[in-house]
Amino acid sequence: MSSDNLLTPEQAREIQEQLFATYRQQTNRHVPVHLPRKDFWEMIKRLLTTLDLQIHDMIRKHGADLRVQNEQKRQANVRHIASELARRRMVAMMQHASSQSLRMATSVSDVATPLPPIDWQKADAAERALYNAIEKEMDKFKMTIGWREMQDGLRGEMEFVEATHKPGTMQLDDFTDEALTDRAPPALVFEDEKPEPMDAFDVDEEDRIAALEWDAYETPQDPSEHQQPEESAQPMSKTPVQSTEGRHGAAMELAPSANASITDDWMNEDEIVAEASSKIRIRILQSFDDPIATADGSELLLKAGDVHNLDETMATWLIESGTAEAAPL
Repeated sequence: MSSDNLLTPEQAREIQEQLFATYRQQTNRHVPVHLPRKDFWEMIKRLLTTLDLQIHDMIRKHGADLRVQNEQKRQANVRHIASELARRRMVAMMQHASSQSLRMATSVSDVATPLPPIDWQKADAAERALYNAIEKEMDKFKMTIGWREMQDGLRGEMEFVEATHKPGTMQLDDFTDEALTDRAPPALVFEDEKPEPMDAFDVDEEDRIAALEWDAYETPQDPSEHQQPEESAQPMSKTPVQSTEGRHGAAMELAPSANASITDDWMNEDEIVAEASSKIRIRILQSFDDPIATADGSELLLKAGDVHNLDETMATWLIESGTAEAAPL
């Protein structure tokens, strides 16, 4: 091995201290903690290689004396801590990726609260590649077991819309003489060039027909029969005249009022109390660069020292990740 890959005694001691410190931080965390450097695992490999070569060189020069035994214990300790740290970080990444994938909305109308993202600027590149592979496998797993149908039921099947293509779209087999696969290419569904416009009705069809029948029963009146000369000089009444368009089919006193309906606040008191009870008051210990989405769909930027009332799931996750602490009144 080239001497350029070996570490000096000072570098080896620094990398070993970083390894032990990172392991202590990761011990009780459910999310991957920040690494002290991007090439963390590469430096751990170089550290173990340096220790191995030092032990062989010491045995060749002095034999298996006490110094060799101490170096062997040091090497075994570094290997054990590196193995435990890698295992805990892999478990944390698997938990984060699976939780994020299973919390994703399966329907357009659903609103899902995403978990705080991992800061890949403070993680190893090999760990990010592993995380992306876990996400792909989670998507395959959800398709295999029918996760969308399990969560949405009949609603998910009704909302499925087959993909359409622009007129003139060609298959890949059209560009080659030989078939790409053993199966025939799937049939394409093309979009209509000029779809027929559909009439949009703002009112219910029954109400519209009832209004037409109501107008049919009314007899037109001649304004000249009831016109009085003294009334012609008076200004028009300030009472607004209601339009006959969209009249209700029942009696006019039963027609829907134009005013907004009155709602009783006492009917929603139980819902407000239930909603408020699910909130947890926390204090932010570490600032986030990007905003996170709350349960109601709004975005919230977390800064160190801020106090927020968040839903129980999000608050528990932030507390366990070490970025927040409970702050009850």
